[in-house]
Amino acid sequence: MSSLGSRPGTRVLGLREMREVLSLDDTIELQRRAFASQADGLATTAPNMWLRLPGERRAWLKILAGHDSASGALGVKVLARFPERGPGDNLASLLLLFDDEDGSPLAIMDAVYVTAVRTAAGAAIATEALARPDARRVGMLGTGTLAWYSVLAHRILCPQLDVLTVYSRSAERREALARRVEGELGIEARAVSTVEDAVEGADVIVTATNAPEPVLLAEHLRPGQHVCAIGIRSEIAAEAIARCRVIGDGREEAVGDGKFSTAIAAGTVSESDIGPELSLVLAGREPGRIAPDTITLFDSSGVAIQDVVCARHAWERAEADDIGTIITLADAGVLD
Repeated sequence: MSSLGSRPGTRVLGLREMREVLSLDDTIELQRRAFASQADGLATTAPNMWLRLPGERRAWLKILAGHDSASGALGVKVLARFPERGPGDNLASLLLLFDDEDGSPLAIMDAVYVTAVRTAAGAAIATEALARPDARRVGMLGTGTLAWYSVLAHRILCPQLDVLTVYSRSAERREALARRVEGELGIEARAVSTVEDAVEGADVIVTATNAPEPVLLAEHLRPGQHVCAIGIRSEIAAEAIARCRVIGDGREEAVGDGKFSTAIAAGTVSESDIGPELSLVLAGREPGRIAPDTITLFDSSGVAIQDVVCARHAWERAEADDIGTIITLADAGVLD
């Protein structure tokens, strides 16, 4: 183990630098590796921890910590959400990356971009595995950064999804996302004014909202659909979850603080009703969709392994290209 004074400096990477060192294509591959490590027992994660601030603000901190033995990725992510700041500006996030040999702090990173791209990549991987092969139409609930990156990731992995309907409470935001999708990606996109219009006829439904009350209800679902639930846990009604075969990014995460946990609390499901983890489906060890008319739901609750593999990759790229700023957190002798 190295002494405190001989440890290298800590690299600091802001959001702009993170976009330089972590592409969406890279993130998709990293998420596949993360799920493979999870399936093979090479991932170690702590239970996700929440600190909910008192009062009516609905603000919180969420802490995720994990280690991947395959890549040596070891780190902690902290999310801070303050809804009163408004759409697009209400989530802050940091990643701390450590050397898994001696605990040296390798990097401090902005994680807003990481959170968006790794969530979107995981969602698209889940859709590729769980949606019907003939799926074409996507109903999108939500219009924020996560919705955009979800469209991009699905475009890479599921190019047959070529029709999009978009709903948001804001007419301006849903129209803007539809125009951007059509203009930049060439996908047929239409903004609609109700949830019902967004999901009617959809083969895949993506929920990417910060809704404090459910927006996707049981009556919105049809046999054979796939639901990608990547927003906050309150966005889907407990009765809707009970109609689905739920595949989580992590069993403990889905049961403890995912969308599935809200259905457990409401009494519409029990813990034994949850399906396998996505990692086991991808590894071919458990079935995902079990029939053409099964309604599948991917519960993206957030698993630390998804973040730390991205952090390790970003740090390695930044080291190779000397991107970011090096700081010294502790000089030799500071504790003498």
